[in-house]
Amino acid sequence: MNTPKNKNVNLINETSRKISDDPFQKVFQIVQENENILSAKSLNLKLTEDSTIKELNKRFLGKDEWTDVIAFPFSSQEIPFLGDIIIDINIADKQKGRHSLQEELEILFLHGLLHLLDYDHLAGSDARIMRSKEKKYLNILRGEK
Repeated sequence: MNTPKNKNVNLINETSRKISDDPFQKVFQIVQENENILSAKSLNLKLTEDSTIKELNKRFLGKDEWTDVIAFPFSSQEIPFLGDIIIDINIADKQKGRHSLQEELEILFLHGLLHLLDYDHLAGSDARIMRSKEKKYLNILRGEK
């Protein structure tokens, strides 16, 4: 896998595991090329393994429960920042199925990134569009590995 030229993803790893930002940079690059995201745009990706995600879910979304990924978009014409994505690595590890942990993290990151770009999955038609985009970008990612 080629390492992307720009570092658009600021990885904040608050876990005990060593995780490279290269796969997330690659996912960002694929989406950037297909969604016409300005090259100057960036985001924060925080990996956690404590109760952080549950607390954020309760505080900001009113859901007192664990989740795998949360995205907080940032909207400004002046600042080239998309927002924050938080992923719970323990939940990712538990739900990964036949994927590797890294693959599951890439899937969750892609999901969060699409949320930052205003895609959603609450309504049926919106869910179909988002699933279609997830599938498209994962196919591109897997084809390039």
